[in-house]
This record gives sequence, structure tokens and C-alpha cells, in this order.
Amino acid sequence: MKSHSPSSNVRTLLHEKLDAMLDECDLVMDNAEFGQVLNDLDHFLFTEGRNFAKEVLKQKLQERIERNETTTKGKQCPHCQKKTKVHYKKPKTLTTSNGPITVRRRYRRCSPCKKSSFPVDVTFGMEKSYTTGLTRIVSRCCGLWSYRLSADTIKELIGFRLSPTTVGNIADQTASEIAERLQNHPDVRSDFQKAKGETEFYADGTFVHIRNEFGKAEWREFKVGAYAKRLRGLSALPTEWHTRTLPEPSVVSAFASIADKAGFQELCQSMRRTLGVGGVSSALGDGAKWIWNVVREVFGKTDECLDVYHASEHISDCGKALFGESQSKMEWFERIRNVLLSEGLGGVERELLSLKVGLKESQINLVDSLLDYFCGNAGRLDYCGRLAAGRVIGSGLIEGACKNLVGRRLKQTGACWRVERANRIALISAVLYSDQWKYCWKSP
Repeated sequence: MKSHSPSSNVRTLLHEKLDAMLDECDLVMDNAEFGQVLNDLDHFLFTEGRNFAKEVLKQKLQERIERNETTTKGKQCPHCQKKTKVHYKKPKTLTTSNGPITVRRRYRRCSPCKKSSFPVDVTFGMEKSYTTGLTRIVSRCCGLWSYRLSADTIKELIGFRLSPTTVGNIADQTASEIAERLQNHPDVRSDFQKAKGETEFYADGTFVHIRNEFGKAEWREFKVGAYAKRLRGLSALPTEWHTRTLPEPSVVSAFASIADKAGFQELCQSMRRTLGVGGVSSALGDGAKWIWNVVREVFGKTDECLDVYHASEHISDCGKALFGESQSKMEWFERIRNVLLSEGLGGVERELLSLKVGLKESQINLVDSLLDYFCGNAGRLDYCGRLAAGRVIGSGLIEGACKNLVGRRLKQTGACWRVERANRIALISAVLYSDQWKYCWKSP
């Protein structure tokens, strides 16, 4: 009688399962309600089709493991390449994007180097319990949503559930690998270099709830930065600043970290080297001194611009303290802001000095405080010139990054992070925000 090879047995088994699944497809379509054939068949294949794919994966992998373990190479020690002796077989569960599978492989001992191992794990890339396909899905979900919501979403996407703790651990472990791939991928630099427009740098900060090394909860500042390229828009007058349409950035590379000034400065330098950025055309921020210190340390002298919205907010706060919520306050606010946009520091200084006449001492202090704010940003108020040149005067890009990169993911109700994990999840969120996800994975 002719014997069958293990390969032919596996093929026969899989063909039988495929035929059975196709027969069930016919039953599903025969029993579907009117107008529901497509939906019922789609649902059936999403579940049973994935189960069949998982069975194929398990059977073919087990078949190849057994074939490999009978070869000379399969019997070699991965450390010294000497022949090993079999001790026993042991199962291993691997979680794939099609679901968990269990395979069996031989445990071997090497007499020359006195080491024991599963050689096939190294040969087939089975050292980790999770496949790259699964970690990609899990990490992407964790960069967008909480661990619990990610677990629910993953169940919807791939048909089986992982615990929120497992989801968090997978993303946490994958983050450092993503960072390395991003830093070493040549297309990250080339795509940024090919993008059209002037190079802009943005920085800002937002506070996140952190549990420190002593277990105590506290608020720590997440420093957020971004490199972007943007074409200039049409020339605009100061009165047109809020109605003009600027071109969208052609490329954005954002990053975030809980770090001191020196640590964030090094992160800016690292991203600068990764992207191949020499100097920047302009740097925009909200007026915080640490931002301008970092800008000068990283880029030297450059064109700095105080975000017009933060400048306007300071004017509004002063007006509210002086005039209350009244029509006079709104008229004064609009006039001072127009003067700022048209004349810069000189015009604002003139207006505020004249305003002080006849005010009370407490009110004078408020005006002086506003004037000090603008004097401290004297070289960053050329709004009129930037508008005429079609350049950006607001840091909305980095405000959006703070909100969508850090705030939406890390400032959820009840969340309290360890610094290391917060930084790793923020790295994944930054990659998604910057549309760099495709650089972080190697397609088969």
C-alpha cells in the first residue's frame, strides 16, 4: 500500500475543511432572510473564514516544524552549531492576527556548550509569543484609545479578545522597536526632504497625571515638538489674518516626552538628525521661556514668532480685568489686537502707556504686566511682515498636537501614568499623528 507523506495528509485535511466550509456557505445563503444574503455571508466568512485561516496557519507551521527538525540543520545548536540531543516535545502557544494557535516542537540539549534550547524557535522566528501582524494592530489601537477600548476594538477587528493588561504590555514592549525602526528608516528623511515649503518648528507643553517613583500622583508637563514644512500663502493685510487661507503643511513630524529642558532639547536634536533638518525658517511658540531657550540651543538665531492666539488671550484677560465683560472691553480688545498685528511692539507700547493715565494703581499693574509680556517677546511680534509674506503667525499645529497626540490619549478621566509608559505610548501616538506608521513595519 502506498504511504502518504505528512504534507499530503495536511493538504487532505485542509481540503476537507475547506469543502465543509463552502458547503456551509451554501446553507447560509439558502437560509438568509430576504435582502440579507450579502450581510449573512460576509459575517459567516469573517468568523469561519478566519477560523479556517487559523487552521491553515497551525497545520502548515506544524508541518514545517516537523520537517525542519528531521534535517541536519534543524538538529544543530543555535549557539555553537554542534549536534544536539532531543529531550522531549513541548507545546507553545503563539498569538497571531488570526487568533491563538498551539504547536509542538522539540527541546534539545547541546553537550559541547551545555546549553538547552528550542532551535526551531530561532529558525522560524517564534521566540516571541505574538506575531508582528498582531503587535501592529494592538500598538495602533493603543496609540489612539485606552487599553480597555483598544481591547474591545481589537475584538471587533480580528474576532478574538485580549485582556486590557495584555494589550498595554504588547504596546509598551513594541514602542522601543518602533522608535528604532523610525530612526533608521531612510524614507523618513527622504520624504521630509522632498516635501515642499519652508521648515517650521513648533513647541508647547501640556500637563498629564503621573504617578511618581514614590507612588504619589502629580501633574507633570509633557513637552511636545513638531517639525513641519509648509508653502507660503498669499500676501494678506493685518485685517485679513483670521480670514486668509494658508496652505496645509506638506509634512509633519511630531514628538512628545516628559523630560526636563535638556532632555527635550536632546530629543529635538535627535529628530533633527533623523529628518536631516539643518536650520528652520521660523519657530513658533506660546511665549514660555523654555521654548525659546530650546530654540536657541538647537537652531541658534532664527525667526521666532509668538503665537498670535496666546498674544490675543493676554490682551483679552487684561481687558476683562479693566472693563469687565462689556462692549467697551470687546472694542478695546479688537483695537489693541489690530494695533499689535499692524505695528507690533511699538504700537502696543504706545497704546498701553496712554491707557495708564487716570487708572488706579492695581489697574496700572495689570497694564504693566501685559506690557512686560510683550516687551519680553519684542523680537517675535512681526505679524505684519509675516502676513505680507504669506507666512504662518499661529501655533495651531502644535496646539492640535497637544490636544490630539497627548490630551486625547493620555489625559483621559481617571488615567494616572508611570513616566516611562506614558512616554512610550506618546511615541506611538506621535507616529500616528505624523502619518509615519508605514515606516515602522516591514511588510512580508
